[in-house]
Amino acid sequence: EVVKGKHPFERLELTKDEALEMFKYNDFKIDVLKRKVPDGAACTAYRCGNLIDLCRGPHVPDTSKVKAFAVMKNSAAYWQGQASNHTLQRVYGVTFPDAKELKQHLFRIEEAKKRDHRNVGPAQELFFFHELSPGSAFWLPHGTRVYNKLVDFIKKEYFKRNYQEVITPNVYNLKLWEISGHAAHYKENMFIFNVEGQEFGMKPMNCP
Repeated sequence: EVVKGKHPFERLELTKDEALEMFKYNDFKIDVLKRKVPDGAACTAYRCGNLIDLCRGPHVPDTSKVKAFAVMKNSAAYWQGQASNHTLQRVYGVTFPDAKELKQHLFRIEEAKKRDHRNVGPAQELFFFHELSPGSAFWLPHGTRVYNKLVDFIKKEYFKRNYQEVITPNVYNLKLWEISGHAAHYKENMFIFNVEGQEFGMKPMNCP
């Protein structure tokens, strides 16, 4: 019925004050507007029938384009990732112009699961993961041999191309991450600790 109705998605440009008034019934949207939209700036919302919500867009022109839809998973999430905030439900979904494309997508997902390194690694006794170090691999003897072969290959390629290697620390004063921009964008996801009144952080990737 929704697809056949061909209901249009209408883009609305709003001032911050107009948006605050429109969504005053929703504390979460008010929070987003106050944090994300500077005073005097504009934002956008989309309307489809009786539904209206904040969104940058773009959207498909109308609901007739959404012919195949599937909810992939849902999970609980704290608002803004803070455990002290409200718990919300996060829903993940996909949509395609027709059922055939959706079926192909779901098939590819199932095939990818068969090749998931989190399953293949332990099955082939290459590595395993443990809650004592989430996200970090514990390399087993056979996996370590493969790992070292790859490292040797990379080093040879460096040599061919006249690269020189350096080794840098894994921990830096937060001042460096402020200069690089990492702190502004990723601080909440970095491992930060205090040493004698100064903040230090583990480097989040292989730089600098």
